[in-house]
Amino acid sequence: MSSIDTDVIIVGGGPSGLVLGLFLAEYEIKSIILEKDEEITQDPRGAVLTGPAVRSLWKLGLGEYVHSIGLELKSINFHDTSFQNDPFLSFSLEEDSLQHVVPSAIVMNQPKLEFYLRKLLENSKLCTLHRSCDVVAREETTDNVSVQYVDRNGAKQEVRGLWLVGADGKRGVVRKKFLEPSAGVRQEVGIFEYDGIWIAGNLKITLPTPQSHPDLPFWENGLDPEAVFDLFWPPGWHFCRPPGRPVAAGRIGSSSEHLFRHELAVPDWDDSMDADAIFWENLTPMITRTVMTKSNIPIKVVFPRECIEVLRCRPFRFDHRVVNKWFHNRTILIGDAAHVFPPFGGQGVVSGVQDAENLAWRLAALVKMNGSPTFQKELLQSWASERRLGIDNSARLTFFNGKLCNDQPTFVGKIFNQMMGLALSLSSILGQPSPEAGPIAKGYQACQDGTFLAQFDGGAKLAQIYLQIITSNSQTAKIELSDAFLRSVPTIFTLVVIQSPAPPGDALAKELEDLGNLFNESGISKDVLSKKSIVYFDPSASSNLSHYKGEVPLSFPASRKFLISYPSRLSYDPNQFMRRLGNSQTKYVIIRPDQIIYAKAKTLQDLTKCLESLKGHI
Repeated sequence: MSSIDTDVIIVGGGPSGLVLGLFLAEYEIKSIILEKDEEITQDPRGAVLTGPAVRSLWKLGLGEYVHSIGLELKSINFHDTSFQNDPFLSFSLEEDSLQHVVPSAIVMNQPKLEFYLRKLLENSKLCTLHRSCDVVAREETTDNVSVQYVDRNGAKQEVRGLWLVGADGKRGVVRKKFLEPSAGVRQEVGIFEYDGIWIAGNLKITLPTPQSHPDLPFWENGLDPEAVFDLFWPPGWHFCRPPGRPVAAGRIGSSSEHLFRHELAVPDWDDSMDADAIFWENLTPMITRTVMTKSNIPIKVVFPRECIEVLRCRPFRFDHRVVNKWFHNRTILIGDAAHVFPPFGGQGVVSGVQDAENLAWRLAALVKMNGSPTFQKELLQSWASERRLGIDNSARLTFFNGKLCNDQPTFVGKIFNQMMGLALSLSSILGQPSPEAGPIAKGYQACQDGTFLAQFDGGAKLAQIYLQIITSNSQTAKIELSDAFLRSVPTIFTLVVIQSPAPPGDALAKELEDLGNLFNESGISKDVLSKKSIVYFDPSASSNLSHYKGEVPLSFPASRKFLISYPSRLSYDPNQFMRRLGNSQTKYVIIRPDQIIYAKAKTLQDLTKCLESLKGHI
């Protein structure tokens, strides 16, 4: 049996595992991903990427591939019975309501997402993917962990590392075979109980044309094939509530693929039922339209069945469960191995991506610093506490969607929906953030033992904007997203120094020297925070750029006149970045790599206190 060494062993090559490996590589941490399957499973499973997960994937470089992975989701709609009917409630996602520039949500083709994540992985020298690996055993000591697996040739192999992460799904071997028997780690009911059977269908639509279907009445009305597709398979995501079966449906994948997901609840399911028959019984009325002919005669037209290829149609059991323990010693769980959601929230892949990003920088600190068992446990426990809060917030959104999707309408419910619709309209008109933006902006402020300083206004998530950046060896400012700029430092954390205008050369050099001395005196690891962590931000863009000679980058909000060729969302507001950083008295802000604010300080004395606490945290 041959053996290889690495820093982190990841079991499972789905989105969570791949994202973890890619983020670890950014911190120069080696990892090996052991994936059971040889090829990517081609059945589209997860359908929606929302919120911070989209932002995380952008940081990894997936922005250039997004149009191949999926479509930007522009609305979420709630209907009575069928998506043929006008929605009784709609959420527009076209504005920059999450205050992070990139799309609020993407309806994706999950195999394409995994393909492009693997494409990024191919360029990494620090993370490798091993396919056709059947993990069979684990051995753990105080200092390391090893995993044995059977490779595609039937030979047993071994990987040794410092940490093991199970990203291998709800029924994966890491939790079910290793942690459940030895440490009692199991998935339990989350903040609400749900257990239901849904039939899930993935459809590939071939567009009818005047040549293939000359008898369809749409051609004489001037419609082209794409317009017919829009008529029967509407854009956006759709939830349909009783009367009738609860339904979640919408387009997935890129615009050229013409894929559609249709899921319906079957609470009375038993194995004697015919899933295909139930599926078509539910779908057919929704893809039937009344059309007026040129003779002004209404006729009913069903979308041609021969133009619908069923990629998948079978029942699935969905529930909402969360592990009672996210890690045990050197073995950690993320993604579906740690939590599962019903289908009406779109939170499965999203939560796994957030697990991975928030864990990656902590694992980097653990590997680089090799701290005591107490330090290791406290840092991982803070991660688990933050992620449990994140999962509970996602569950509340799922529960809200579920109530609208599953419950029969009542008089009180109709009044609530009307008030909600009015509130959404007013917030859009007034340029206010949408209701779902609140929990994202608050970050982990409600977490009692998170890795941030509540007494120094830490815990919130930083907004993202376009910045103009200038360095000492550049005569012109370049434009970059603020997330990418803040992660351009070689350390785990970043220190943002806010000053308008930036100090002139000698004063700047003196300030940098003072900050460098402060870092050295604090005893904080140079891998976490050092003089190289410093970036300047001028919120008013009043610095004399032509004479800037600082040794650290200077940034300021990008002028709108320079953003004509950049993707920009409705209600984009560059001032949101400074609003999250703090008021005019805030001078120093310590930022985590997941854009959570660790602490804000007004003076060097305050910053010294923050650094003392940071040394205790990391």
